[in-house]
This record gives sequence, C-alpha cells and structure tokens, in this order.
Amino acid sequence: MKKLPVFLSLLASTLVFASCEKEIEEIKDPAQEVAAAAANAQSNPELLAAGPWHLASLTLASATPGASATPAVDILPRMKAAQRDNLHTFKADGTYVLDEAAEKAYAEAPQQLTGSWKLTGDSLTITQPNVTRHFFVEELSTTTLRVKLTQASAQGTTTYTSVFAR
Repeated sequence: MKKLPVFLSLLASTLVFASCEKEIEEIKDPAQEVAAAAANAQSNPELLAAGPWHLASLTLASATPGASATPAVDILPRMKAAQRDNLHTFKADGTYVLDEAAEKAYAEAPQQLTGSWKLTGDSLTITQPNVTRHFFVEELSTTTLRVKLTQASAQGTTTYTSVFAR
C-alpha cells in the first residue's frame, strides 16, 4: 500500500511527459526563399509609381574648369516651405504630376503641373511643358528615391542630388 502513491505519481509524471510534444522547426530551402522574394519584388517602374514622393534632401555641388570640386551643400533648408512640401507622383501610365500640396509658391499658380516620365535602366527622364530633365537614378526602393542631375555650362558643372521619401 505504501508503494501505491509512489507508483501513481510515477505513472502521472510519465503521462505528463509523454503528452508534451516537441515543436518541429521547419527548415526552408534558401532557393525557395529567393524565389518567393523575387515573386514579391516590384520592378523599378512599379516602385516609382507606387505612391507620391516628397523631397527629403537636396544637395548641390559645383566644379569650375581647372579647379577641384566644392563640397556638396544642403540647400533644402534654404528653400521656401512651398517648394519643400511639393508632391511628385509618377503614375503607371507614364504621367508625371507635380502637386503644390498645402502651400503654393504663388496664389495664381496652378495646383498641379503635369508631364510625362520614362525610366530606362538607371536613367529617369521627366518631361514637362518647356523643360525635359534627365536624372541618374542612384537608389530606388519602396521608401527612397535618390537621383542626380548634372548641368554643364561654360562656368563649370553643377550637380544636384535629390533624395525623395514616401
């Protein structure tokens, strides 16, 4: 009789331990993960057209012929608020819209200016009435667009680096 409580406790502990299951960790094949990521990845035109962009940084660097380049200067803080809050939208049909957003530079200015855009490799071309600009795309992700515009003149070369965010 004295052995009955010991026997019952051993039986109960055996049942408790037997009922616990080990979790089996599923090991994924790296090739399957890469294929799934590629299937979910957006193309660069899709990334660009996924939503509006606003200017987060604008730097200017200039170089005169025969002299070394000057360090880049951040000119975004020097811009008017009406220019900093603009929204740039690249639509899937190739339409580009520059929206003045909440603050307009001039009351009589239109709220939106339209044009077209084309992305070929790392070259982004934006065409608006009376102006066409060719940008070099340094970075394009779901949250960041970094483009560079270089203008040459007799006085030298000026490079603008614009960083846009969503």
